[in-house]
Amino acid sequence: MFCGFNLGMACGGFVSAKLIPSMGWHSLLMLGGILPLVLAVVLMVWLPESARFLVVRNRGAEQIRKVLAPIAPKAVAGVTAFTVPEQKTVSSRNVLKVIFSGTYSAGTLLLWLTYFMGLVIVYLLTSWLPTLMRDSGASMEQSAFIGALFQFGGVLSAVGVGWAMDRYNPHKVIGFAYALAGVFAYLVGQSLGNVAVLATLVLLAGMCINGAQSAMPSLAARFYPTQGRATGVSWMLGIGRFGAILGAWAGATLLCLGWNFEQVLTALVIPAALAALAILIKGWVSHSDAT
Repeated sequence: MFCGFNLGMACGGFVSAKLIPSMGWHSLLMLGGILPLVLAVVLMVWLPESARFLVVRNRGAEQIRKVLAPIAPKAVAGVTAFTVPEQKTVSSRNVLKVIFSGTYSAGTLLLWLTYFMGLVIVYLLTSWLPTLMRDSGASMEQSAFIGALFQFGGVLSAVGVGWAMDRYNPHKVIGFAYALAGVFAYLVGQSLGNVAVLATLVLLAGMCINGAQSAMPSLAARFYPTQGRATGVSWMLGIGRFGAILGAWAGATLLCLGWNFEQVLTALVIPAALAALAILIKGWVSHSDAT
């Protein structure tokens, strides 16, 4: 899912690099309005409803089998009735007590800090990297193309980071990715004069930061118990949105203060270092609690 998110943003950058010079920026708004409408129709017609929803709504067994057959054809063959196991409901107040209990409170705050700082970097670069490049003399096409490479890096790395997390300490894997993101962001700021080097470094920075961000929900889901898992992950994602707001605002503020391309990219070392440090501490805290 996160691969698709980054791929869509990357495609938007590649399309804008070709569309804006020939048809103007208005064409992007038109395309951005039409495509979601087309997608909505496609989803309404072809996206199947979840099997759990169909069972709860007492839909026919044949309709439910059609949904489940691509996943487990042998398991549902010949089944004429489907049921959903009853689950013990937990009040929202009790769930919050779980994620803020003594065992999980420190880890919860560290997950929030990590994801928050990661989105500061992602949204500052997503929102302002093309503008910073234009102000530094790059063409509109170059700016849009290199900005798209930042998102495309996330497509390449999301699966790789997940693979590494399954084989090594996941906190160290993500922490290493955040640290590398800070290094590459700094190097991007030093490489404006060479388009090939700049594009490569932006791609690598995107691989590191977007890969780390994509892995965070999985790490959070591993951390919380079943009764608090959905709430814990949702709160982390919600708190992270404030980091996204701060990143976009910080980019605008720094530009108004007269910061140049190199200064803004160098400043990103700070949130990258904080994210890396927070997730490594979270790993240490989790290990200490387990032992």
